[in-house]
Amino acid sequence: MERDLGRLVEELNDEDSEVRIHACQSLKDSGYSEAIEPLKSMLEDENKWVRRYATEALLTLTSTEDIIDQLIHLSDDNDSWVRCYASESLAQSADPKSIQPLMARLTDQDYHVRLTACRGLAKFEAQDDIDPVINLLQDENQWVRRHACSTLGHWKSEVASDQLIQMLSDDSVYVRSAACQALASTSSTQAILPLITLLNDEDVTVCTSAIEALTKIGDTSAVEAIIEKLNDENPSVRLAACRAMTVFSDTRACDPLLSCLNDDNHLTRQYACQALATSGNGHTAEVLEDKLNDEMAGVRASACQSLLELQYNQATNSISALLQDEDISVRRSACKSILYLGEKESLPPLGQLANEEDWWIRQYVFKAMAKLRNYQAVEPLITMLLAKEDHLQQRIKDVLVDIQDRVDDEETKNRIEETLNPSEISSTTTEGNSHTNP
Repeated sequence: MERDLGRLVEELNDEDSEVRIHACQSLKDSGYSEAIEPLKSMLEDENKWVRRYATEALLTLTSTEDIIDQLIHLSDDNDSWVRCYASESLAQSADPKSIQPLMARLTDQDYHVRLTACRGLAKFEAQDDIDPVINLLQDENQWVRRHACSTLGHWKSEVASDQLIQMLSDDSVYVRSAACQALASTSSTQAILPLITLLNDEDVTVCTSAIEALTKIGDTSAVEAIIEKLNDENPSVRLAACRAMTVFSDTRACDPLLSCLNDDNHLTRQYACQALATSGNGHTAEVLEDKLNDEMAGVRASACQSLLELQYNQATNSISALLQDEDISVRRSACKSILYLGEKESLPPLGQLANEEDWWIRQYVFKAMAKLRNYQAVEPLITMLLAKEDHLQQRIKDVLVDIQDRVDDEETKNRIEETLNPSEISSTTTEGNSHTNP
């Protein structure tokens, strides 16, 4: 095998460019470190295909940092593919030396190179001079403009806010959507009115991006317009609006949110449940209780959590039924809700989950049994004690000792004693037997 690889390295110097290309292709992913230096020399080959495949092969054999100087040189190659590949490779490096070569490629004659360089710069911190990226907002290619928006958004560039607002009127839906997302990162309040206008954009993606941007900016002046979108005919728009209302709180959204509880999209129903916890009215809790029977686990769990936030203890019995739900997130929400919502008499059913695999459920069960502190808590606590969960061991023992002092039932006292001091019980039994046997 090594002999064959050595032969390939020799072929890198062959007069026939096809042979050199084949050698570069074959050395890719070979793991043959002896080929690294010879391949580096091929980056100066007169044939562009040799340079291309030599670059690809090198990046499978060594790190970008090891050949960064060569990549910087290749970023100015006369072949556009080589420049593009070099720019993409430079973007993978954390070396600051990559930044200026990438900035230089923002004016490349090939849009693929401009796009790749712009996208690559987003992986670095914001630069002092961002004008070259801002200039790309006027690029003739929509994909370049889109990535210019994304890069400025990644940099959270407030300096570019005015230009990004202008991009909300771009002919391309992809650019308008990217501009929305970028403005969300800058938190520009000047963008609020233009973004509200985009809520009626003909393209659904732009509309949902505008809702998401307004949500991230968080200005309440946008709430009324977002509430109107809860009744939109498009399911994606309704979903985005419901998700937004989990951040905003406004009772004007109550009726539309209640309608969204019956939406065909389960995520819309789920976010509607969450939003109603803060935007509901006096009848909200009763409707949410019905959603505990929803066919989708996420909706059941969200309804459960919202009922807890609303402190609607009348739903305790309905929530208790979810302790045996097939979905772990629902059981977890049910445990938490009963623990913090119900009275002591509603806590015993949680003991059935003492041997649950889920860490959070076990914590809720322990807290419930510690709160209960009567004979009904003993067996669940013993089950958890025998599971030897280190961080709960001593706390469980302390609770059991306290229960032992509280109860009058001798059977319960003995059960606790047997668990906490098995050696003493065994010793007493053995001693008793020795006195009764001749």
